[in-house]
Amino acid sequence: AEVETVFDLSTFSVERLTSIKEVGPILAQKVIEYFTNEKNIAVLKDMENLGVNMTATAEDRKIAQNTEGVLAGKTILFTGALQQFTRETAEKAAAAAGATLSSSVSKNLNILVVGEKAGSKLKKAQDLKTVQILSETEFSELISQIN
Repeated sequence: AEVETVFDLSTFSVERLTSIKEVGPILAQKVIEYFTNEKNIAVLKDMENLGVNMTATAEDRKIAQNTEGVLAGKTILFTGALQQFTRETAEKAAAAAGATLSSSVSKNLNILVVGEKAGSKLKKAQDLKTVQILSETEFSELISQIN
């Protein structure tokens, strides 16, 4: 579901909201309840009038994914302070290599790339024992196979 402005959410049904990745029926219902309260709408409009951007930017849009890259079919997550890449650059590189970006560690995660001070996500990935854990250098070497 494409969202151009935060106000678009006020027109979404539960079904449309739950079609958004990681939005379940409870959150969808809460969003609908939020937008049925006129005070909430007024606060959002006040924020917009004060300069808060309520419109989707290029950075908000999904990163294009290569379906034939070295990471095709893999889900990947970055954690910790990255030194060689910005988070955005790393995510774009992963998508260009075919990976799907994840926002959390779960049994569906294939690769966790760890930077400095990787905390609970690293521990959870280690506990799962099914997640491939890569350093930034290992990730960089892996994606360099594209060229």
